[in-house]
Amino acid sequence: MRIGIDIPPNDANGKLLDAKELMTRAKMIEDAGLDGIWHGDASYYRGQYTEVDPFQWSVLCAAATESIEVGLTVLQVPLREPVDLAQRLLTTHALTNGRFTAGVGAGSTFRGAFQAVHVPYDDRFTIFHSHMDKIRRLLDGEEVDDAVLPPFPGTQGGPRFVLGAWSSPVSLRRAARDYDGWMSSSGLTNITIMGEGIRRYRDLGGRRAMTTTCRVDLRAPNRKLDEDGPFTLICGPEEAAERLNRLAELGFDDVCLRFVDERETGGRRTAQFTADDLATIRSLLPKDPRSAVAA
Repeated sequence: MRIGIDIPPNDANGKLLDAKELMTRAKMIEDAGLDGIWHGDASYYRGQYTEVDPFQWSVLCAAATESIEVGLTVLQVPLREPVDLAQRLLTTHALTNGRFTAGVGAGSTFRGAFQAVHVPYDDRFTIFHSHMDKIRRLLDGEEVDDAVLPPFPGTQGGPRFVLGAWSSPVSLRRAARDYDGWMSSSGLTNITIMGEGIRRYRDLGGRRAMTTTCRVDLRAPNRKLDEDGPFTLICGPEEAAERLNRLAELGFDDVCLRFVDERETGGRRTAQFTADDLATIRSLLPKDPRSAVAA
């Protein structure tokens, strides 16, 4: 199973990372032998951090690295105009030399984000599917509503698209049929639901299976996983290795980790990481020889 890391946008003092600092952290992740660099899209959310443009974030991470995958978990498609979004996706795909993967979804966790841009929250799934149809047609070079985006050489079709969704039969069917993978959330579900979801997804012929927003703090007590609570790595290294192996045995191809500080904030706030932290994470599982970029 591949392991990706979510880089927090702020430093330990709450200051937004500048380009050089972000690129330094991205290189640390690749140098540690990990497999992906991911960033969420909490646009217009009243959170604890200043939110950043996910596309600029991805391009900077790719510029600092050589071969590691960079991606979004997940882009809230209904909040943007589809032609503009298609251009940004195509540009990021080209600038990252094919290493960019876009997790996409309806963005159903925060009504206020929709109100901020005057998009009807209750229509988010209809808007999402309509926008994705337009985006994919534009990325294939089609004319859509008088708009044309001629692809750069070698970029036709755009990046890999992974559907971020719950484990409903409708969503899993779409992920298996229309997308390059399915992206679930560790932080908002439990191991039982994740296991049921991936079994249905594989039965439908689904390929890549990912789980994201998995919080990690290996300084926490080495307690057993709460089967009915969120799936986390807030535990000691030995227990964390067992949990990761359990995910791999279920059939997940990727896990995306978010460092938190259990002692200071109860695991609620994103935390900084060091090269030693990344080395410890890398030691929990053998390196997966499969490349998501080459797949």
